[in-house]
Parts: sequence; C-alpha cells; structure tokens
Amino acid sequence: MGVMKKFVLLAVFALLGSGFVKAEVTPDEMIDPNYVMNNGYSITAAADILTFQSRSNGVPAVNIEDKPYYNKPVVKAIRNVFIYLDPALEDNGRYHHDIKFTPQVHDL
Repeated sequence: MGVMKKFVLLAVFALLGSGFVKAEVTPDEMIDPNYVMNNGYSITAAADILTFQSRSNGVPAVNIEDKPYYNKPVVKAIRNVFIYLDPALEDNGRYHHDIKFTPQVHDL
C-alpha cells in the first residue's frame, strides 16, 4: 500500500509540475529576427525569413543586413564596385528582382 501512495503522489506532482510550464513559441516569435539569431541562425537566415514573409504578404522587403550609411551615394558607388569585382558579395538584387528569361547585361 505504501508503494501505491508513492506512485499516486509522484503522478500528482508530475501533473502539477507540467501545468506550470509555459514553453510555447508562437508563430510570430518564430519569424522574429532576434529569436532566429538567438537560436543559432545567422543574420542572413533571419533576413531570408523576413524577405520571404514580406514577399508572400506583398509588401516591400526591408533588408536587416543593410547599415544606414549604405544609402549614401559615395558608399553606394564604392560598394557597387566591390560587389561587381567579388561575386561572393551580395546586393539587394538577390531577391528583389524581376525574372527575365532572356540574358541581360547585368547577368555578366
């Protein structure tokens, strides 16, 4: 009889303990850039999530990787030269472009 009381008491504590746990994540939190980066993903992954979300909603996408000084004309020109010389660097044309089925000058 003492063993049965232990199991019932253990079951009651397990049920009470699980009722207080609130480890839920809402869909809005799952696409939040800070949440994504705090869980081990890069800033590029967070930017991709925001880009896909904004494209599916039909609103203009905001690139979170861009710094405020990137919009200055001199910095933009120098950056475009480096982007042209180094294919590993990316500009805003990565996802924000119209798909054309014929080769263009920009494809070179």
